[in-house]
Amino acid sequence: MKVLFFYIGVESLGIEHLAAAARKAGHQVELAFDPSVFGGHLMWDFPSLAKMFDKRAAVLKKVADTKPDIAAFSCVSANYQWSLGLARDIKRAHPGIVSMFGGTHVTAVPERVIAEDAVDVAIVSEGDVSFPLAIADAGSGNREARPGVLKKSGGEIIRGPAPEPVEDLDALPFPAKDLFYSKAPALERHYTIMASRGCPFKCTYCHNSYSSSLSGGQRMRDRSVDNIVAELEPVAARGRARLVKFYDDVFGFNKKWLEEFAEKYPSRVGLPFYCSLHPRTANKETADRLKESGCRYVAIGIQSVNEGQRKNVLKRIYTNDDARRSVALLKERGIRVLLDHIIGLPGDTEEMMEDAARFYNELRPTRLLVFWLSYFPGTEILAAASESGLLSEAEVESINAGMEGSFYAGHGGRRISMFMRFIAFFSMIPLLPRGAVDFMIRKKLYRRMPPSSTMSKIAVALNALITRDAFFIYNVRYLLSRKKTP
Repeated sequence: MKVLFFYIGVESLGIEHLAAAARKAGHQVELAFDPSVFGGHLMWDFPSLAKMFDKRAAVLKKVADTKPDIAAFSCVSANYQWSLGLARDIKRAHPGIVSMFGGTHVTAVPERVIAEDAVDVAIVSEGDVSFPLAIADAGSGNREARPGVLKKSGGEIIRGPAPEPVEDLDALPFPAKDLFYSKAPALERHYTIMASRGCPFKCTYCHNSYSSSLSGGQRMRDRSVDNIVAELEPVAARGRARLVKFYDDVFGFNKKWLEEFAEKYPSRVGLPFYCSLHPRTANKETADRLKESGCRYVAIGIQSVNEGQRKNVLKRIYTNDDARRSVALLKERGIRVLLDHIIGLPGDTEEMMEDAARFYNELRPTRLLVFWLSYFPGTEILAAASESGLLSEAEVESINAGMEGSFYAGHGGRRISMFMRFIAFFSMIPLLPRGAVDFMIRKKLYRRMPPSSTMSKIAVALNALITRDAFFIYNVRYLLSRKKTP
């Protein structure tokens, strides 16, 4: 069977793994890609320019030229409507093509997705096993129920049992990176990879708060260090990659694994890398192993400085002293620390934002990124906001449909303006001297900042230039690089 994947904006590690699984099963795979460099998928969010450079017509032309048997979409909430719109256009022009949808959005609301006329198959959770089987069934007309698969056949929907997570990750083929690198070679400068699957935590705003309820849960599973190194040795030998980005939810959670990684990675791969840690996992031993391995950047999600809010709203159980210790240990070893904060959480007040500003001024991260709270389908925080009346039925419906507009939910105009001012202020903290930040808090000078995203964007850009931020440079290179579309 011939499979054509569709994606917009960024590289998708999920598609690369699914494409590799389909190839292993003997199917042909191709990619229709819209870089959408001004669509906000990386850092450039200019809607008017995004519309001007829209590649939808070229993507649809590729369907006509390629004549695939399967149109495959991997969906997060942000690209679900884009994917659904394409699937509808494809169905109108080529009704014989079977459309398959998977990804975190589909896993959260599979019944809603499969009810769409343009969707023939919905795949829940990990698709390494179920996706190739669904392709084969589409070709043969097999009506057998498959784990993790919902499919239409003869006017009815056949629902398979809950899927089991893949236990032996080493048995999976390496991701099909060529699909994206052939479209945008600049992507290879930052090589994306996952060393594990699953997460030991269940934060209310994250997909792990619902995916862990699937059969077998989302327990941590590691690829062996040798398997990771075997994938990365050819990458290092090609000499194109400048950074390896490990997209694990929590990197090196298995301390024995991390010890072996620190022994083998530097000598056999040796590329600097980025990873994410939880404040409770970044102890002295972990920091030492990361330093020995060649870690350059660590991202830590603080999300809220108010410990009661973290515990009761986000279910992130750690103390501010845990965060202080983690950041200090990493900085002492020359590792750059990137902190994340969520603004617009239920219960956020001006006083809490001031406390957060003081805390981040004390920690002095290399970069502080502030995100509006985004409600995603299936998450515990969405259910809580709906039950409490913070979100209306119409807003919940919009979120489940993958629509935008949920970021300001539950906040009036004055509160939104306050939050916008704090976003700009927080973005400036790594740039300003400690005393200047303290003075601005005492005198409440942040209130005089314009309530727009422009200031925060300027601050982030200045910080990136001063610190020679690898991610900013990567995004600029990608923006200016040659890209083949679709």
